Amino acid sequence: MTLLQILPIIVLWVMVAIRLLGLCFGWRPGILPAVFLVALGATLNIDPVYLAVDRLLGGWNLLNLMVHLLMGLGMTELSRLLLRVTGRSNHVKVLISVGIVLALAQIVLLVVSDTEGSAASFTDTFGDIPTVALYQASFFAWFGIITGYTGVETLRRNRRGESRPFRIGFDILCAGCMAGVLAAGTKMIQIGLEIGGGDRYNNGLITGYHVLLALMTVGFAVGFILPSYERIRQTFRARTDCERDLAALRPIMGRLVQTPEGRRSMGAANIVLDARASKAQLYRWFIFIGDIRVLDPGLLSPQEIRVIDEIGRRIEHNSPSAQRPAVPRR
Repeated sequence: MTLLQILPIIVLWVMVAIRLLGLCFGWRPGILPAVFLVALGATLNIDPVYLAVDRLLGGWNLLNLMVHLLMGLGMTELSRLLLRVTGRSNHVKVLISVGIVLALAQIVLLVVSDTEGSAASFTDTFGDIPTVALYQASFFAWFGIITGYTGVETLRRNRRGESRPFRIGFDILCAGCMAGVLAAGTKMIQIGLEIGGGDRYNNGLITGYHVLLALMTVGFAVGFILPSYERIRQTFRARTDCERDLAALRPIMGRLVQTPEGRRSMGAANIVLDARASKAQLYRWFIFIGDIRVLDPGLLSPQEIRVIDEIGRRIEHNSPSAQRPAVPRR
């Protein structure tokens, strides 16, 4: 099962890397902490990693509890952020409260259970112990509830104003949530069989669980990566446009700052001709040229006016108010 565990985790860490890259472009952390928690929990749950780390912790499968808490916290935070973005966060506080109660119950149930001996296949090894069965069942029931609720509410979102990558990404997220519900259901069946002492279908259930979990993880990762990738593309495109506009304005600026009107306005506008390309610098130059046009329109040629007007339209089109999508109604 190691391959089925590793492939989705690679996708998750790619997602973390993309969000870290986004921080360099001024993005807010957003889903980064939640995805990091899920990726860390999933990494610790890889069989060889789990066995090695849990033995260091004493071999009582405390790492299983840590994985549950990391995954539960990460998935709950992902759900909260996802539902907030889509305007469907009506009952998130209730779900978070239930999650906290279940987390405390998880701690108590594992502490009172005899789980000595590190076991990567935790349910197979200890699933016939009633407290362990309840411990596992409570986690996967919560897992199924949070993914199911998130999937349904995301599917019911108001799609007005969504970009194509955003729409496709969130639809993939919905599919990932449904795969998560099926994975939780499969695990619950396995837990029930372990309690009953039957293991006839265990291998098939284990494989099915890992396949569904992989589909859910990939669905979540791809669903979040698509909008993030589009944002990175837009950021690079905006930077290229900014550099091009500054290059077009630089000869005009170089001439205007030599005029009496330009010298009077230059200090107040904080104009630097050799500054690093940035939106702030572009706005300063554009405002400076606008002031010069007011003071003496004859200083600009018709060709320069056309260039300036074209850049002005582009600035207006790319402004946050022009790009802000309609806010979904609850």
